[in-house]
Amino acid sequence: MRLLKLLFFGEIFVLPILLSAQTNKLQLSAEFRSRIILDHGYQSPQMKNHSTTFYSTQRTRFNTLFINTKIQTYLSIQDIRIWGDDDNFSSNGSYGNTQSLCLHQGWVKLTLMKSLSLKVGRQIFSYDDQRILSARNWNNYQVTYDAVLAEYKKNQHRVHLAFSYNANHKSDQTYPAKLFKTYSFIHYKHNADALSLSGIAVITGNTLTDTTEQVYYRATYGANMKYKNPQRNIRLSAYYQHKLNNHANPLSAFCVSAYAAHKITRKTILGIGYDLISGDNSSTSTNQQFDLLYGRRHGWYGYMDYFSTTPQQGLQDILARATYNTDKKTNISLHYHYFLLATHMHNNIHKKINKRLGQELDFHLKYKIQDATTLEFGYSLFSPTNTLKQLKTIHEEKIKTPHFCYIMCTIKPSIWIQH
Repeated sequence: MRLLKLLFFGEIFVLPILLSAQTNKLQLSAEFRSRIILDHGYQSPQMKNHSTTFYSTQRTRFNTLFINTKIQTYLSIQDIRIWGDDDNFSSNGSYGNTQSLCLHQGWVKLTLMKSLSLKVGRQIFSYDDQRILSARNWNNYQVTYDAVLAEYKKNQHRVHLAFSYNANHKSDQTYPAKLFKTYSFIHYKHNADALSLSGIAVITGNTLTDTTEQVYYRATYGANMKYKNPQRNIRLSAYYQHKLNNHANPLSAFCVSAYAAHKITRKTILGIGYDLISGDNSSTSTNQQFDLLYGRRHGWYGYMDYFSTTPQQGLQDILARATYNTDKKTNISLHYHYFLLATHMHNNIHKKINKRLGQELDFHLKYKIQDATTLEFGYSLFSPTNTLKQLKTIHEEKIKTPHFCYIMCTIKPSIWIQH
């Protein structure tokens, strides 16, 4: 807490001195995002005797961005809370949450030459179709990385090279096995008018257990193609994953995605898509379950987030999407998902179970009240199958019809100061 206060006041007092020294730009901005949620089966179906959950969350951020010809700095401090979750309170009216305040981003970017820069610190990574690297903005905290990023850009070519290595303590190199000890990648992108092509290679490392130091590495390779003109939008992507160390079972997994949309009227767009994430059927010694790493889940695989954790058997998603833009301020969309397992699931007597998981319908309305203020409304409905109930370990037949509703208001005021 004391460190965050020092960083905040350091920005306030030091940056005006920098501004007076040379030609610079400073942006002060904030974000206030409040979300009211009605949970009637979000992420998993609820039993008939369970009550519907209703709660509000809030994300509050203060950001400063400093820019000149040689350097950029960015600092973002955020407070994340559920309304009423204070753990520090007393009868004299003192309230607060000791865990809600944190550093969201804090980085410095140095321009080494015209086409080359170096970015160091806590930052967001989001690339291509966001299958394995995404900001994951539905999550109030988002996903940020402590890393070094080298950026090269010339003409239509761009290369990003990032390296990270995490530790809990300077003298203790053990790390939680479920978290990435290291997460590094190289990304190349070529833009040519309506067509863009890109490729990525990611190396992730995890310790085998929470109490051991040895790191086991895994590689993920991907290629993306995107074509977009005023009438059409086509996207294709494919990823392959394998282990770099010889320990436990070998890994050979993949993920493919295809999407095509066509503008049928000036305001209406229709699209169809298909995703396949490979799964493990335990019939071979090779693990075939693909890990989406820190990729996007919410919205990509339904707004109800039933598959934010991919099933061991993998996932298939057949998607149909309709979007209607009434004007520059209003966007209405309707998504239909048909979910299936990628490989068969077996019951207690080793009999194959139907792959069908269920259907989801998502309605989304976004209205821009003014330049800095946006209002969103979403309603989702899920129709589960018996296979989904077994996957979610629900043995009681009497469940509620899963649905989910939210209203979210986002306000982002900002001001530029130039000297």
